[in-house]
Amino acid sequence: MCTPVLVNAQTVPNPTVRDTVFDIQQRFLEQFTTEELQSMTPDQVLDNISTEERHILGTDFVRFTVNVPVVVSVIRDPWPVEQFWLSDLGFQKTNLTAQIRYETEWDVWQAEFPAGEVGLGVNGIIDGGSNGSIESYAIAVAPVNPADTLEISGLYHPSYGIDRVALDQPAWADESSRYFVSLPDELRGQQSVQLLRARRNDGQLINFSKITQYPSSVDPDQIVLTLGEDSSRSAVVQWRTSDQESAGKVVFQEKNRFTGFDAGDDYLSASSEGPVLIDSPRGDIMGEYETLDDYPGGLLDLRPEPGNDPVVHRHIVPLRDLKPATSYVYAVGNGEDGGWSAPQEFTTEAADPEAFSFLYMGDVQHGFEEWEPLARRAHRYTPNARFIVMTGDMVNRGPERDNWDAFFHASEGVYSEQPLVPVLGNHEYNGVEPTLYLNQFMLPENGPEGMVERLYSYQYGDAFFAVIDGSLKGEDELARQAAWLDQQLAQADTTWKFVAIHQPIYGSRPTQDEPELREAFLPVLDRHGVDVMLQGHTHAYLRTQPMKGGEVVPEGEGTVYLVANSGTKFYEVGGFKEKYGAEPAVMIGDLATYQVFDIDGDELRYRSYDVNGDVVDSFSLEKAASDPDQPGEEPVPEADGDSGGGAWGWPVLLAFGLLLLARRGART
Repeated sequence: MCTPVLVNAQTVPNPTVRDTVFDIQQRFLEQFTTEELQSMTPDQVLDNISTEERHILGTDFVRFTVNVPVVVSVIRDPWPVEQFWLSDLGFQKTNLTAQIRYETEWDVWQAEFPAGEVGLGVNGIIDGGSNGSIESYAIAVAPVNPADTLEISGLYHPSYGIDRVALDQPAWADESSRYFVSLPDELRGQQSVQLLRARRNDGQLINFSKITQYPSSVDPDQIVLTLGEDSSRSAVVQWRTSDQESAGKVVFQEKNRFTGFDAGDDYLSASSEGPVLIDSPRGDIMGEYETLDDYPGGLLDLRPEPGNDPVVHRHIVPLRDLKPATSYVYAVGNGEDGGWSAPQEFTTEAADPEAFSFLYMGDVQHGFEEWEPLARRAHRYTPNARFIVMTGDMVNRGPERDNWDAFFHASEGVYSEQPLVPVLGNHEYNGVEPTLYLNQFMLPENGPEGMVERLYSYQYGDAFFAVIDGSLKGEDELARQAAWLDQQLAQADTTWKFVAIHQPIYGSRPTQDEPELREAFLPVLDRHGVDVMLQGHTHAYLRTQPMKGGEVVPEGEGTVYLVANSGTKFYEVGGFKEKYGAEPAVMIGDLATYQVFDIDGDELRYRSYDVNGDVVDSFSLEKAASDPDQPGEEPVPEADGDSGGGAWGWPVLLAFGLLLLARRGART
């Protein structure tokens, strides 16, 4: 297969097609309502752009110079509306058809051009609808006089290519896997001007903008708690308003003293230092590229913000000097009467270690309406859980705020009472810096330099927790993470140790593995006797047997690795023994779950539940020395998922009588 030839580029037009389309999009967002934009037709689009804009969109998407008169063939998908410029430039539909791999038969349109510059237009101004996106057209060029020798020069854009039209030859410069599988004899051997498939939506002026179903207002919403620097004496509250509201204030009071937040009531207050303005992360996506035309991705990638809610404020208020082991009632707002949220509650950590519970969930990513019942069941039946660890991929496209709006809407009232402990997943990055994630949450700032809030640790009760970032996989990045984790674990003087990561050290998907993470972190985890690793990413449920040094070891002598999934996206499971040389304890596909940990001194109890409250898996660990003549006991899992904030509840009373029955065998 021939490599596409790149030719010298013409001078970049000013303005470029991308500049023009971007300006039109911005004007449309300001000129039309969301409903008008969503119902706009191609004719209405053309009626609302200038003659100059139409000319640019119709002739400047690709330009090249020919030395002789030519016939230009445009090979296009027949299902979308015809490109408006085909008739402008005199193209006629022929009886010829061609086919590109993965596509149906396409039409061939032709027009003659004199020697000199040839300019063709954008791929389309419509969106792809149910078909996703409009597929890019392909171009063939031949001399009108077969005796002439055709030379093509001055090709713009510089990443476009020149090749020959032939079977098995790519139709586009950036997609070697999409080549011609059927061609009419008339086109074979002609010169091919290869566009970039990545730019196929660059002219889109219909449904070009993200739309959030949950836009902001001056009223506070998306209230989220995160852990403070000392969970016994602090907490952090964050919430959203529109950019029309800049004041941020929290009023709070001990629950046993609470009478209300009206004038004359006794309460405390704290204010933000000013809102965090959340607008488009376009700069992060552009990176080092200086112009829209330089950016190698699609133009729509540069509009991640919702068109109907482009700028919002996040308000972040740390609450300090709280009392340990105390329940508080609080509300957020702007400090004015009528500007408060509904009251919420949270409880601080005890000054000395006490029994407590926490929740753990894996990937949500999308399907938030289906995830909501699971999240609410976990909250309802585990009201005393002190926090919720989410091991990454909470959303599908991290830079796009409409994803987060749906996530927060589905969990409204959950993270406002049970603090969120987030872990960065690859979808929070989604190919760029996770700026939106970092701006939305205030997290412990004890991570290594350059990785603050991506990595962090905290102690709660008699347990230590560290969060690391599986997306930072460079050799230096992994070395720095491992050194930090080693130091943190060495300083942790607790009975129990947990580490959370998104990409799994041991995973459930047969075609996916992370050997570099095992190489970096296993020595550290083994050296410090980490009890449980909380993971996600492979969209299934997994519990390993206790592992140390890459081998199965007796209970209490190694780390239990968990993978969980809480959303509607699932991957196949299998291949565990082939990859890791050991059988898993439990491995289940096509299952969404939430997990409950109860920590009570030297005892740990774990249960995994589905959305119906049925127990999927359970195990227990005990650090205290036991009588060697007595078999170990495992509590019977609670049927409804209730957890009394670390108290074992009635199942312990039955455990002694149901000793052997309570134990579950490995399921694979």
